[in-house]
Amino acid sequence: MASELNRKLSAAIEHHQAGRLAEAVTLYDELLKSDPSHADANHLAGLVAFQQGRHDEALSLITAAIARDDGNWLYHANLGRVRKAMGEPDKAAESFARAISFDPGDAALHADLGGALFEAGRHEAGVESCRRAVELDPDLANAHFNLGIALRALGDVGDAANSLRRAGDLEPDFADAHFCLGELLQTADDLDGASEAYERALTARPEFIEARCNLGNVRLDQADIAGAIECYHAATAQDPAVAQVHANLGVALQESGDLAGALECYDQALRLDPGDAECRRNRAHALLQSGDFEKGWRELEWRWQTRHLSAIRRDWDKPQWGGGDFEGQTLLVHAEQGFGDCLHFARYLPLAAARGGTLVVECPDSLAELLGRIDGVSQTVAAGQELPAFDWQLPMLSLPGVFATDFDTMPADVPYLDVPESALEAWRNRVGGGGMNVGIVWKGSRKHKRDGWRSPGLTALAPLFEIEGVNWFSLQKDDGRDDLATASLDNRIENLGSDFGTFTDAAAAASHLDLVISPDTAAAHLAGALARPVWLMLPHASEWRWFADRDDSPWYPTMRLFRQPSFGDWAGVVTEVTDALKDLVGKG
Repeated sequence: MASELNRKLSAAIEHHQAGRLAEAVTLYDELLKSDPSHADANHLAGLVAFQQGRHDEALSLITAAIARDDGNWLYHANLGRVRKAMGEPDKAAESFARAISFDPGDAALHADLGGALFEAGRHEAGVESCRRAVELDPDLANAHFNLGIALRALGDVGDAANSLRRAGDLEPDFADAHFCLGELLQTADDLDGASEAYERALTARPEFIEARCNLGNVRLDQADIAGAIECYHAATAQDPAVAQVHANLGVALQESGDLAGALECYDQALRLDPGDAECRRNRAHALLQSGDFEKGWRELEWRWQTRHLSAIRRDWDKPQWGGGDFEGQTLLVHAEQGFGDCLHFARYLPLAAARGGTLVVECPDSLAELLGRIDGVSQTVAAGQELPAFDWQLPMLSLPGVFATDFDTMPADVPYLDVPESALEAWRNRVGGGGMNVGIVWKGSRKHKRDGWRSPGLTALAPLFEIEGVNWFSLQKDDGRDDLATASLDNRIENLGSDFGTFTDAAAAASHLDLVISPDTAAAHLAGALARPVWLMLPHASEWRWFADRDDSPWYPTMRLFRQPSFGDWAGVVTEVTDALKDLVGKG
């Protein structure tokens, strides 16, 4: 009888090792019918169940094997792997630790223990176990991989990257190691390194759709829009049911200027995942840019569920205002994003004030004086300061939706900002001289993720400064003095921006200028809100508020738009602006 059982066990193992799992299962089942307590049969049958994804059955069978033979380290090790796959990392760690007690010199067991400890949230203990694994076997790729994952969780980016890189070098087909390295480098803004890591992941596993999607994201951040679109198209062809890929393809198409294609992708993504707030926010921008205001303003309310805004969203104990009469009550309108948005949508404050009693505006401190002088504003409060009592509240970017804004109802009466006479007088002597006085801005906030796309930089504008009859004044706040010195233009351009304390100073200086030339920055909004002539230099695919294929702005009657003829072509914009300025100077 024993020899027959051994013969069946050997045949089952042969089938198992050859990948003939169905045949192996049949023989293991026959063995267990003859001897239900056979430790090896239970263990090996459990391994087959594990390989086939039947985790509960695998757990039961391997546990039965251990009940028969508690001293076999391999049983405990494989029980740990089953528990880890079942999402029970604490129990998996117990099993790996038990296996190590029988074989403390096995590097792979220490690596497995480290991985389970990491998943259980015990990151420091995970690092310790993985370091032990590396000491025992410096060439064990999985030990370096698990060490890298644990170090990343502890915030040790440099050592984590080194460990993940080592894992991938030891085992070039280790797709997960390359992928995790790519994620780490992408987060650290090492886009070239991330790109290489994702490409290695895809070489190892061509069907790795997450790596292909992330590579597309890196391409997009590298301003390789065509490359990003190619990655996303390949990913959708591979699996058309992944909502995030359609959403990302929509972003890339929108950046390329293909609004119709972008909306198609957003719609498909939302069919697959209707609750994707990031996609809905992006779709809102595309709808608004295409002039579909009713849907656009409605979709824009999803912005508060996006990662960035949900993290800073406040829980108000007062209802959101919907546009009704609030006579005898107080409405708080609160700024939510950048300076440009505050200046842009401050035009709605008089409309809101006309529907009620007291209007309080919470905004950045540097804007408080200017916004406080807008008709109907009773009080401004600098962000972070204590708020007065109020009955209603509304985020500033919700104002256009409340007033059902479209091209026919867009409030475009300028100026809607008023500069104190004392400030105008203080800056009067800084601006003057014969000829045309032109203010210049060459870049936006360094915090803006796409500022490298939307801003030409000072060097690209050099042809403008050769025009005779123009007095140039820098309105650049950040890095203005250093940029002018680096470009050897500090003798050609009078530096005003570095001396601005608040936007009141900037507004007073701009009020004395004949023209302001700027990329898409707060300075452009400020000039437009003051009804100063302003020329806006835009990338090929601009923000939604500038719409498409227009050289004017319905928001700002004194604004003229100059768009890149193709992606990244600032030279084309500068040539057009230079020719226009020469004509203007000649006419003057």
